[in-house]
Amino acid sequence: MKLPSFLTVLAVLTVSAGWAPAQYDRDHGHRPGPPPGPPHRPERDYRRGSSLEARVQMRLKRLGYYYGPVDGSFGRGSRAALARFQRQAGLRPTGALDGRTIRALRL
Repeated sequence: MKLPSFLTVLAVLTVSAGWAPAQYDRDHGHRPGPPPGPPHRPERDYRRGSSLEARVQMRLKRLGYYYGPVDGSFGRGSRAALARFQRQAGLRPTGALDGRTIRALRL
């Protein structure tokens, strides 16, 4: 009859082992942290109605030409990315926004 009592003791110890750390944390003021939120998105998701420059940056980023922030500020990095896109699209690589480039970007 020693085997059933051993199994009973083993079952009780197994069940209570999960309870002890949680009880210790509550007794000593430990609180679980906040649940993880959505992944961090450093730039806004620009849609129709946003500045054209920001929409161009977002499209160039999605196409793999632009790696900077999507902030609507069309600086040197944005112009270089646009020129790379223009070259690949068979346009004159000026780095400037024009009608043909906007149509090629499908904006």
